[in-house]
Amino acid sequence: MTAPADYHDRLNTDLLARLPLGARHVLEIGCGSGVLARAYRSGNPATDYTGVECDAAAARRAQLACTRVVLGDIEAPACWQALDRLHPATGWDLFVLGDVLEHLRDPLAALSALAARASADARCVACIPNVGHVSLVYQLLQARWDYADEGLLDRTHLRFFTQPTMMALFAQAGWEVQACTARVFEPEATERALLPLLELAPRLGMAPEAMRLHLSAYQWLVEARRSQ
Repeated sequence: MTAPADYHDRLNTDLLARLPLGARHVLEIGCGSGVLARAYRSGNPATDYTGVECDAAAARRAQLACTRVVLGDIEAPACWQALDRLHPATGWDLFVLGDVLEHLRDPLAALSALAARASADARCVACIPNVGHVSLVYQLLQARWDYADEGLLDRTHLRFFTQPTMMALFAQAGWEVQACTARVFEPEATERALLPLLELAPRLGMAPEAMRLHLSAYQWLVEARRSQ
């Protein structure tokens, strides 16, 4: 499948806002054409920024924004071997995974491998789609599960997460989640869609506000630190 024309050039400003300033060594998995790297380094020009990208055309463009780019699949041994040759002596300070984990066959293995290569106070910031979004709940109620070229049911997604399962994944991989923020798109339309479902909250033993949060989150923005 061919990705949308601008797929590798989109800047996730919410993800950018959560990247800690002053990281010395950054490793971004799935750096696309380098738009996030360029934005981060504009305020942190001394940062050593390594990107990993499996799309060759995007990786070539990313070389203009990153310190260096590794062309390859993060789940391939050759990619890890290349990264280990670049590994900073003190480890990477910041890992960035914007809409990456859902594309991996074994996201637990990837997150664990990153933790093993992290500095003592390393941070990991990720953006992950929410399979519990109200739009997908309605699809299931209509006996549908419609894959698309992009979005929550991007046909290249291999793994699906809710907030609790995603947080459990990070914990198992050696990361302590510090913050998990809902990224909500079209809030007025989302609120209208979830109102009928909120009436079920008491029968399901859920607090209405908790249900509202989980149904409205299109993606989760995760900020984690390496477990001590």
